[in-house]
Amino acid sequence: MKTFAYLVGAIFICASCGQSAKQEPSEADSLAQAGTETVSAENDYAGSYSYEQAGDTVALHLTMQGSKAVGHLTYAWKEKDHNSGSFEGEVNDGVLLADYTFNSEGQTSVREVAFKLDGKTATEGYTDVEEKDGKVAFKDSAALDFSKGLVLKKQ
Repeated sequence: MKTFAYLVGAIFICASCGQSAKQEPSEADSLAQAGTETVSAENDYAGSYSYEQAGDTVALHLTMQGSKAVGHLTYAWKEKDHNSGSFEGEVNDGVLLADYTFNSEGQTSVREVAFKLDGKTATEGYTDVEEKDGKVAFKDSAALDFSKGLVLKKQ
């Protein structure tokens, strides 16, 4: 009978030990996993995008460093001047908002650009602009409209 009691006690202790090994993920584990998902989503945005139609070409090359975005942007319009340059900005909630420094007609200019990103396309956004601190900037970036913008497809 004592052997049976010891056996039942040992099984009970082993079962208790097994239960403690199956812990819920810690908050740190959850945050680390969320951080990995965020980096993954941001990396999905990185790459080359282009728009080509009727002799017009727009090319965007985007590199992500966390939420910071850097890259190169070129507008080559068939019947108009071409401009090309670099940009630096951030991606928040899938929207790239950046300062685009470009050369056109031998002059360097800076203007704000916006693209809505979904990993497959980059859609240019527009709203009213004004000149601020030597650059053309959006009056209200919350008012950006992406419904009529050029859609660049990821290559």
